[in-house]
Amino acid sequence: MASAPRPSLPALTGLRFFAALHVVAFHVTPREGRPGWLGAFLDNGPASVTLFFILSGFVLAQAYLGSASPGPVSRRAFWMARLARIYPVYLLGLVLEAPPFFLAVLRQEGGWTLPALQRLLGVGAAVTSLTQAWIPAAACAWNCPGWSLSAEAFFYLLFPVLAGPLVRLGAKGLGWAAVCLIASSALLYGLWFAGAGGWAGEAAHPETWLRVGEYSPLLKLPQFLLGVVLGRAFVLRRPEPSPGTSGGGLVAAGTALGLLWVSWPGQTWAFRDVVLTAVFAWLIWTLACGHGRLATFLARAPVVRLGEASYALYILHVPLAFHARTVERWSGAALEQRAPWGYSALAITSFVLVALAVHAWLEEPARRWLRNRWTRPRPAPLPVVSGLL
Repeated sequence: MASAPRPSLPALTGLRFFAALHVVAFHVTPREGRPGWLGAFLDNGPASVTLFFILSGFVLAQAYLGSASPGPVSRRAFWMARLARIYPVYLLGLVLEAPPFFLAVLRQEGGWTLPALQRLLGVGAAVTSLTQAWIPAAACAWNCPGWSLSAEAFFYLLFPVLAGPLVRLGAKGLGWAAVCLIASSALLYGLWFAGAGGWAGEAAHPETWLRVGEYSPLLKLPQFLLGVVLGRAFVLRRPEPSPGTSGGGLVAAGTALGLLWVSWPGQTWAFRDVVLTAVFAWLIWTLACGHGRLATFLARAPVVRLGEASYALYILHVPLAFHARTVERWSGAALEQRAPWGYSALAITSFVLVALAVHAWLEEPARRWLRNRWTRPRPAPLPVVSGLL
């Protein structure tokens, strides 16, 4: 079926930019001389990926399950649309990150040896097929942020299959589904940590076991499904007579709780994500309702524009950081050593400008071109004429 008209949720688009910015700051901002809460906030940059997973499910539900009684989701059309959306910029990220990845492998393996070629081909096959999140050694080897796109690819495969059962749930059933998904996410993380400390110890080293869980699409699946359930429930909600003032308080409370938890030092990533799964779900719902000053700010045109370019910022910032450092070293300016915070601010600003350009000149044109090419009507077959092949 064709997707329903997509509702405008500008505040959620603006939110994407600040989530991506958090991940960028995690990778490129120095930690020296910062207070403990700021260091914890920066170190917890990967928490924003949890927000992306929930938000992805919410937005897809709005786009494809956005009517009271939607029909089945066309699998081919959905998968082609998703591929056209993510792959052009994802491929650009792989190309830009190829030099440091190749150099690292050749240095570690002692040149163009057979192990080096095997590693290059193995990781290359995983990242180009978007399966690296299933392989711990490859998950973060070539443009690390791409592991989350690998998990998203798995979610995209499941979405058309799971959409049918979800649309048959009423508001009450969706509410229970959301509770069960939050609980199942906590249970899966708990089992994973228990395995690292006990019953899985014989099969894998605890650090390896935790590393697998950090990237496992199976552990992230409840977060995505929670977003889908919330998105479908948002479609079925009763219209509100007026925006009121209580909604703004809910947005402020959700934001404050999220920032407090992300800035709390000494957390494990699993415990952090268990709590933030519920907090982010709350924040996304209240922002989608458009209440409060934060929602108004995030819905402003410049912020929305930055949010539209957030995917390019997220997937390109690691290779851009490598090339920025290379240029900085060749120039001899030593800005990163003399003024690390100034260098980081300059680098992040340049990354945002590059992301805006890539979104306007590559991401959107490539997406439109691919979708038009893949959805072009096929010509009718020529009639069969007797006596001719």
